[in-house]
Order: sequence, then structure tokens, then C-alpha cells
Amino acid sequence: MKNIEISQKYLLLVLNDRGGVAPIGSLRIRAFMVASGILELALDDIVSLSDNQVTVKQKLPSDKEYLRSIYNKISTGKSIHLKKLGRELVSKRELFKELFNSVGDSLVELDIVTKTNGGIFGQSSHYIGSENSKKQVIEQIRAELLEEGPVTTDTVVLSSLLIGSRVLKNYFSKFEDKDLNDKLIMLRKDTKNKEIFAMIDSISHTITTIIASVG
Repeated sequence: MKNIEISQKYLLLVLNDRGGVAPIGSLRIRAFMVASGILELALDDIVSLSDNQVTVKQKLPSDKEYLRSIYNKISTGKSIHLKKLGRELVSKRELFKELFNSVGDSLVELDIVTKTNGGIFGQSSHYIGSENSKKQVIEQIRAELLEEGPVTTDTVVLSSLLIGSRVLKNYFSKFEDKDLNDKLIMLRKDTKNKEIFAMIDSISHTITTIIASVG
């Protein structure tokens, strides 16, 4: 499977058998989908995240067009409060739909998912991910967090997002889930990971607040 980015991996793993997001827990899954896009832009130094403020640092590269909906909300005023950005993208269905479809279409272009029409009158785009593709992403997480060896920033971020959205438990046993959380706690104590965990914590806290107020 081709290399894919954090938001693409996240969407792939939260898709259900029908190529959408299950109604139960969908708000939480949608919210952390938004978080995945913001974190991806921040890690690629396209935007900065400081003091709960998201600020544009450079133009959106052509290979990140699938995150255009997030980028445009930030770039309108060059900077936007994280809570305002998250709330708009999570609560306004059309904005989230644009993000969902853009990331989904990017996976179609990579031959990782198949696009179908669903919903009433077939007006919604659904993306069917192959079990093999999902397995490859999960095996990467398993190899890095449950075995000895280096752990990439992408894996730390993706795992944290999947824990926050309560999706990770669908792919790991209770014992694996505990060991995985223990590994993340250990990584958190390493000073070189201080900045990335601070970013994850900031977004996760904001997203949780939004879920409580919108839900």
C-alpha cells in the first residue's frame, strides 16, 4: 500500500462496512477527524498551533488539497482560535462533508478505497476500504507500539486520535490495548516528545469540550 498521511489513515480506520461512519459515536469520530487534519497540517509546518491559536505559515501544497476545507477556515483571517475552528468544522455538516469527501477521494486516487453512492436517494459519497489496507495500518501501529524499536510521530498521533474517538479498541484486544496505552504513557515521559504530546493534548481537550457542547 502507498504511503498515506495521518488524516487518510484515520478515515480509513473509522469507516464502517458501508463506507460511512456509524451513527453511534459519530460526533466523536467526526470531531477527531477534524483533529487529524489540523494536526497533520501542524506537523507538516503548514500551520502553527500555539496558545490555542491556529495560524497559517505557508501556502497549502498541492498534495494536501484534501485538507483545503480546514486550511481555508484558518487562512481567511490568517489565524483562528482552535475552539472556533473545531466547532465550525464539527457542527456544520456541509463543512465536515467537504472534509470527509476530500479525504475519501484522495484515498480513491490512491486505490485504497472504492467510492460508492449511499444514503437517501444516493446523494452521499461512501468509501469502502479493503480489510487488507486497514490491516496494514494496524500492523504498523502494532509493530511500533507493541514491539521494541523506534516509534514515529505519525503513529503516536494516529493512535492518540483513535483512542480519543474510541475506535482503536475495535482493532486490538483488551490486553493489547492496555500495553499500547502503557507505551504511550512511557513515550509521553520522554522530553523529546513533549511538544507533540502538548499539541495532541491541546486539540483533544478542545475537541472533547466541543463534543460536550454540541452533543
